[in-house]
Amino acid sequence: MSHIETVYIVTDPQPTVEESVKQLAQRLDKNLKDLVTVFQEAGDQLWNAEPASHTVTPVPVVERRPTGIIGREKVQVTHYIASALVMVSFQKRID
Repeated sequence: MSHIETVYIVTDPQPTVEESVKQLAQRLDKNLKDLVTVFQEAGDQLWNAEPASHTVTPVPVVERRPTGIIGREKVQVTHYIASALVMVSFQKRID
């Protein structure tokens, strides 16, 4: 018997694409590690992990930046959100 799980990971808005993808990789590693642990405890083994989709989306964000000694201005900047969808399948361990 096999189990298929869908893992969907999304990052927080980051100021660069590089930082967004780095956070995505860290979150994906942690979530897959946790998922493998749960299934191993149930007597299953990882069979396959296959990427289904991934993207980096630009998001407009308004930041308040200092101007002068006490002033602040609102500036629109672009941040990036990365996301990934991974299909993970597990199968009963055959010993």
